[in-house]
Amino acid sequence: MVSGWQYYHEFIMNSPHIRKAEQKDISNITDLLIRCAENMHQQGMPHWLGVYDNEAVQQNLLTKQVYVLEKDEQILGCIAMGTEKASYYDDCWPEAPYAEIYITQLAVSPEKQGAGYGKQLLKFCLKQVQDKTVQLDAVDHYPALLKFYKNLGFQIIATGVGLGDKRHLFTYSANATT
Repeated sequence: MVSGWQYYHEFIMNSPHIRKAEQKDISNITDLLIRCAENMHQQGMPHWLGVYDNEAVQQNLLTKQVYVLEKDEQILGCIAMGTEKASYYDDCWPEAPYAEIYITQLAVSPEKQGAGYGKQLLKFCLKQVQDKTVQLDAVDHYPALLKFYKNLGFQIIATGVGLGDKRHLFTYSANATT
């Protein structure tokens, strides 16, 4: 028979779970984001190179709600939600409608991509914001990510050039089937 503690440790702690990021997570989140940036660069997508360091992650913790997906005490993914749009939005999409929530920094460890962790993180955030207006953006040269967002109910509402890349601005439709 499995004791309560054994059950908790084996089935709860070993299951992936999402929690609010803390100061102690900064270096692990930074490491995750850098590994993702390097992985994307190897696939011809350099747009995250040099974007994330400890200071940028610290700033996100101060200005946004940052969550991590953790399994076996290892951070496998992260996501951030804020109320301020990224600085390049006005140049890229000057006519874009206002959103109440902006999602950024969705990342899953390259070794764990395809396991559903990104979907879990995004659905978690959408549940948190309920029926608020949500936007996020993605570069055009990452077709798998564009499809991922569309499959979760996001719709492209604008296309433009920002930070040297063609980008799509997505909004979330709470009525979409996920």
